[in-house]
Amino acid sequence: MKIIVAGQDRTGELLPELRERSAAFARAAEHRKPKLLPSDISARALAEAKSEAAYLNELIRLLRLREGVDTLPFSIPSRPGLRGWVMVQVKRALWRLLRYQHDRIAFRQNLINTMLTSALEFEVRQRQKEVAELQR
Repeated sequence: MKIIVAGQDRTGELLPELRERSAAFARAAEHRKPKLLPSDISARALAEAKSEAAYLNELIRLLRLREGVDTLPFSIPSRPGLRGWVMVQVKRALWRLLRYQHDRIAFRQNLINTMLTSALEFEVRQRQKEVAELQR
């Protein structure tokens, strides 16, 4: 790559700073990028079940893997212009102000989700034992 400014080759002095800034931008963009779940943690896996038992086992596995609610930081979408910038600042301030409430609610919801998932797992195991006994 060559960087020409006012007809002069300025690659030697500008290229290191340009590379440093682009690397910092890429790191920041990677941090803001939403984390995608692995493909095996998707409801699409339910379509591959060959039987009702396999479907139920996969459903319980997915419930266990996705039972948590988080309040991790996220990027706030904005509109262009001054109005969009102001709204983002207001939303950020409100998020900082009310985050502790969201954390409390998320904690309680996570407890409920964990208990319900555990109850479903227990129920499935009980029914599987009963079916196995009846078949014997």
